[in-house]
Amino acid sequence: MSMNKNFFKYIFSLLIIVLTTVSIAYSGEPVLLKKDKVESSPITINVGYVTEYWIRGSFQAASVSHASVAYASGPIYLSAGYADLRDRKGGATYNEGEAFISLYGSYNFKLMSVPTYVGLAAYRYTDGIDQHYNEISVGADFDIFSVDAVILGDYDTSPSSDYWHFQISVPLGPIDYTYGTYSGAWQYVFQEISYDTTINEINLGVNLGRNNDNAMGASANSNQGTTYGTFSIGYSF
Repeated sequence: MSMNKNFFKYIFSLLIIVLTTVSIAYSGEPVLLKKDKVESSPITINVGYVTEYWIRGSFQAASVSHASVAYASGPIYLSAGYADLRDRKGGATYNEGEAFISLYGSYNFKLMSVPTYVGLAAYRYTDGIDQHYNEISVGADFDIFSVDAVILGDYDTSPSSDYWHFQISVPLGPIDYTYGTYSGAWQYVFQEISYDTTINEINLGVNLGRNNDNAMGASANSNQGTTYGTFSIGYSF
C-alpha cells in the first residue's frame, strides 16, 4: 500500500524537531550501537577514499572520495556526509557535479538492556542522477548479531513509491558477515564480508560482496548480479 507523500514528510519533519529538541535538553551518556560509537569529543570528522562505493549491495561509483561529520550528545547521534560520485561507470569517465549527500539522526536507548535506536535519514543525489530517499529506521545490537531495518521508506518519484530494507550483521572474529534485502522499486538481496582495522590512526577496510541480478535494474552502471570487492582508507579526528 502506497503511503501518502505529504503525511510522510510531516512525520519526517516532526521527528527531526523532536530529535533536535531532545539533543539540546539531554546531557547524559549516549547509548550507541557499535557502528555509531564516537570518541569522547562530541564532534568527529571523517575523511576517506574507497575504490568502489556500494550502498546496501547497490553500486554507486568507482574511485570515491568522501567526508562526513558526526555529533553525539546524550542519546542523540547526528551525521552529515558527502561522497563524490563522478566516476559512475567505473571507467574513469567523469561527470562533474555528481555526488551523494546523506543526513542522518538517531535516538539511542536501551530496551530490556539491548542497545536500540530509532533513526531518520535523508539521502540526496545531485545533478539529477537519482531521486531523493527519505526513511525511518530501527535497529538493535544483541552482541552476537545486530539487526537494522528501514520500516518506512519513501522514494521521491512522481508518484512516490515505498521501499523497505532489512539486514542482519554477525561478527565472526575479526570479520563481519552481513545479509541484506531491499524491496521496493527494485527487489534484491546481497551478502557481504568485511574486515576493518586501524594502523597508526589510519582506518583500513576490505569488503567482499555479492548481489543478485535484480539489483538496481539494468542500467550500464548498476553492476547487478555480480560479486564485488573494495578497499577503503580513512582518517577520523
